[in-house]
Amino acid sequence: MELEFDRRYLSIKLNYINKQLESLPVMYRNRRKDKYCIKYFCKGKLHEIQSTSQRFENAEKEFFRIKRLKEIKRKIESVAGSYQSVRIKEISPVLGYEEYCRMESRTDNNDGNHPYNHKEFWMRSRFEVAMAGVLDGMGLEYKYEPRLSLGNFQVEPDFVVYLPEFNCCMIIECEGMTEKIDYVTRNGIKFAQYLLNGFTFGMDMVVLHGDKTHMPSPELMRNSVVSAINLLTSYYVLS
Repeated sequence: MELEFDRRYLSIKLNYINKQLESLPVMYRNRRKDKYCIKYFCKGKLHEIQSTSQRFENAEKEFFRIKRLKEIKRKIESVAGSYQSVRIKEISPVLGYEEYCRMESRTDNNDGNHPYNHKEFWMRSRFEVAMAGVLDGMGLEYKYEPRLSLGNFQVEPDFVVYLPEFNCCMIIECEGMTEKIDYVTRNGIKFAQYLLNGFTFGMDMVVLHGDKTHMPSPELMRNSVVSAINLLTSYYVLS
């Protein structure tokens, strides 16, 4: 059975989305014959960007971002109790926005070990592709296999998810070869570094397990992420 988001988290997310939409322009995407154009209002004036403009690609991305925010807003508003008044305590995340911005996703298959394509990413396994699909479906922003320094130790988490409502990051690891002792041992060292640097299993770190013949269902993947976000909410929200 699918877990539900804590209503306090939905309230926090709704408040964040409303603030985002207030700061963004009103945009429309129209079609003229066989080409699209983007129209938007700025300072009370209507502007138009044609598909031949160098600015069109970025404008179209912004249009779809705003559209996605509005879709999430409508879904949250349909849930009873999503308008609670919620206060968040001061947060000192292990990884915040500045660290997230410095991270760069792996997007290629130059090492020959990333044969599976998902959007702009080349990934190691179908397990990771499924996880990426779940995160996309939840509207979560993430980076794939960015290089991260933890003291003198460097790691490449499978996914680093940014939660702007809390200005914190969540790490997701898809352990797909747990039948191999060397793989488990190597990743055990990595998990020790996570713990030593302040990450908490099940809250800002989600670990999912599989092997060469099995991986968790998309429902289990989603529920694991939802459960972690609910725990973060309980930790950060003031009573």
